[in-house]
Amino acid sequence: MTSNGTSNENLYHVLFSTSHISKDVNAEVEKVRICGTYTNLGAAKAEAHKILFEAGYEREWFTEYDTQPEEFEKHSIKRRTGLCVYAIAPDKTIFRVSVATTPNTLKFWAEDHKIHCDLYHVVQTNVLYSEDDTGEARETNVEGSFMTYEEARKFASKVLLAPEDGVTKESFEQYDEAGPNEKDCGFGDNVVVHAVGSNGENILVSVLKGQEMESARLVEAAMRIRSFN
Repeated sequence: MTSNGTSNENLYHVLFSTSHISKDVNAEVEKVRICGTYTNLGAAKAEAHKILFEAGYEREWFTEYDTQPEEFEKHSIKRRTGLCVYAIAPDKTIFRVSVATTPNTLKFWAEDHKIHCDLYHVVQTNVLYSEDDTGEARETNVEGSFMTYEEARKFASKVLLAPEDGVTKESFEQYDEAGPNEKDCGFGDNVVVHAVGSNGENILVSVLKGQEMESARLVEAAMRIRSFN
């Protein structure tokens, strides 16, 4: 909720991603969810460390399950900012749980530090093909959070552009945007803007509705069953 009273300077978002690098270039490499937004970093980190278990997973199911920076070292992980959990499933699917920080521009506050209303998040993913041609080298950040899809979509359409600094659609090698009545531009579910930089970097801008892991329990359980068949 919003308030005219005291609010925290930042919001902390729990990002849950699953990735399976496929030889099929058209296959979805990574799926990202935002599973909770908090006004307190400690509360967000606590949730990040239990999110997989809330989804119905058990620790023993993973072939690797690491939660400490020194444990991340052995995997040559390319993305460590805010990383809290790194796990590998028997089918080689990689699970990451991290915390992303954004300014609390809407002045949200909550007594239990968790924002309980629906939020729509603008998420930007930079795929660094110059570092790794598999697409695994990517950075994902939350650029803003809004009360409605329409507000988020409007922000998403401008997030890569800065006309006052000379950055326009023509500044990119390629620039694709979903139409007014479309929710993706052909580069993955919820991806409303796709751009290619001069160095080959691919940029994906998505609008994601916050999703509690409890609501994803059946989906995740089905994934586990398929992996053993």
